[in-house]
Amino acid sequence: MFIMLKPALLFTLLFTLSSLGVQAQYGGPRLFLDVPSFYFHTPDVENTGHRLGAGMDVAMNVGTHWSVARLGLGTTFTFDPQAEDFGNTTLWGPYAALEAGAGMYRTNGNECVKSHQSAFTVLGKVGMRYDFNSDAVRFDTAKTPEQFDFTLGVELGYFYIRDVFRNMEFVVSGNYHTQAKVISGNIGFKFFLNLRANG
Repeated sequence: MFIMLKPALLFTLLFTLSSLGVQAQYGGPRLFLDVPSFYFHTPDVENTGHRLGAGMDVAMNVGTHWSVARLGLGTTFTFDPQAEDFGNTTLWGPYAALEAGAGMYRTNGNECVKSHQSAFTVLGKVGMRYDFNSDAVRFDTAKTPEQFDFTLGVELGYFYIRDVFRNMEFVVSGNYHTQAKVISGNIGFKFFLNLRANG
């Protein structure tokens, strides 16, 4: 298992170090606290009809206009809507996640120096995730659940800059779980605080 972890951890470390270099170029990191994120969720897009639900998380983001590193804790709640007694198919899925991304992060052509304009997130991401409940990892019960997994994903977001300290972003994201070999998807909102708005 250590052999499998080594390349992914090295890649994540290199990506984070690159982000820190970019942060120095732009005068230091921006700090965003997502408190909380609410989203509709499917742990396996190929089996959405049998396993869907919602989720929420809180996350600390350290980033620039072009990169981000994120640590978060959250949970999902899913069920099988096609089951006769779908109440017995409910699953809670608490998890912890560490991600690094590159691309546009909550910015625009003016790098968010003006209010009353749109801002965007367009990120490619790599990450690590630990699911505390192995039963909620994926739909396919024929396979052994992987509680610890690596992810490759994309994140798209939009918000309008009205308040530089607190705002809300509409987000669509998807992740490929390299061990589970499934694609999960989220669509929802992030309520966030810009902790350096007054700095």
